[in-house]
Amino acid sequence: MKKSKLRNLVPSGKLFNLKICNSRKEGFTLIEVLLALVILTVVLGAVYSSFFTVQRAIERFDGVSLKYHEARMALDFMRREIESAFFEKPQTSTSDTETIQTAFVIEDRDIFGKPVSELSLTAFSPIGRVVRMISYFVKEKDGSLSLIKTESPVEAISTQGQSIEILEGIEGFTVETLYKDKWIKTWDTAQTDKLPDIVKVSIEFDDRGKKVILATYAIPKIGKRL
Repeated sequence: MKKSKLRNLVPSGKLFNLKICNSRKEGFTLIEVLLALVILTVVLGAVYSSFFTVQRAIERFDGVSLKYHEARMALDFMRREIESAFFEKPQTSTSDTETIQTAFVIEDRDIFGKPVSELSLTAFSPIGRVVRMISYFVKEKDGSLSLIKTESPVEAISTQGQSIEILEGIEGFTVETLYKDKWIKTWDTAQTDKLPDIVKVSIEFDDRGKKVILATYAIPKIGKRL
């Protein structure tokens, strides 16, 4: 009785077609899957490219950018020391008391064809206003140049100062002074009897194949009118 009622409600042949339509399952075609894989590959490639770009930028900051920072700090220290340079003309004395030996010497050197200088000066230390002997020079090690500093107190009997590596991996270090409108790379207070009027200090290093030169200017101020 129930079957006959169902047949009356649904036209002949429609019941079978209804079952077939309801039994179908939805899915992705092969073209859709391949297209999704292509898009995923492009997105992952862009992500990896951005990652390696950031990684290279970080490595550059840790390497070359750090070199910029260290070079600027070294130049700033040297500028302050040159500005506080102290020189007193040697005087003949009949007393047995030894006087403090002061000097300001710039010497021109050459290492592997690269311009380097040596700077020696007596300057007031910011701590305790003590006069100290300070020297800067370049030393070669394993084919690389490093800027070295020695510092020791100036006494009647000089003591050997301790060497400190200021900057490594440089290409050049030059110290010049302006004399008669020309920059010269030598100076010796034993001959000039005075400090230079202005001093230029330069540090050269390599930035991924590009030559970079950072420089600072200093004017000795001790004993001069402001």
